[in-house]
Order: sequence, then C-alpha cells, then structure tokens
Amino acid sequence: MKMEKISVGNINDFVEDSMTAFEIANRSVLVILQAGQFYALEDKCTHDNGILHDGELLDGAVKCERHGAKFNLTTGAGTMPAVKKLRIYQTEVVDGEVFVIYQEL
Repeated sequence: MKMEKISVGNINDFVEDSMTAFEIANRSVLVILQAGQFYALEDKCTHDNGILHDGELLDGAVKCERHGAKFNLTTGAGTMPAVKKLRIYQTEVVDGEVFVIYQEL
C-alpha cells in the first residue's frame, strides 16, 4: 500500500475553526483546524456526495448542508441520512508545516 505525506501549507495559513478544501491524489480532502488540532477527511458526504466544505463546522463534527448529516472529525462516523463513514486521513505538523498522510486504498 502506497503512503505519501503531502504538504497542505504552513500552520499560519490556517485559522481556528476553519475548513479548507484541497485536491490530493485526485480526491477532494477537507482539512479542518479546530481546538488547535488538524483533521483531514473526505470532502464529500457519503449520503449523496454533497460538498462538505460548503457545510457547517460544529464542535467535533462537520454538517452537510444538503440533508443535515453530521460527520465526526475523529472517526468519520455519520448521522442519518448518511450511514457510511467518511474516509479519515492522518495529519502531522512538522516544523510549522501541515501534512496530510495519504494512503491509496
């Protein structure tokens, strides 16, 4: 399984409670900074492929604007109507640079 560490910017490029979309390996990935922690997850709702960066950032979750499904930032678990989990990516900060750890499935 191929694993890659991809830079998405400097830590100062992100503000607290922000959601930033990136294209990584032909996939839309959403990077979130909340409570000083970086999270990265698939940027599409598993219910109907709604774009999550257009939704709302809640405490520990992101809410899809289309039908209200909420996805846990740590586990990717969703609420109805989304029954399938989101893909979660590991993040890492090294010398002020933010990385998403991407693994091919």
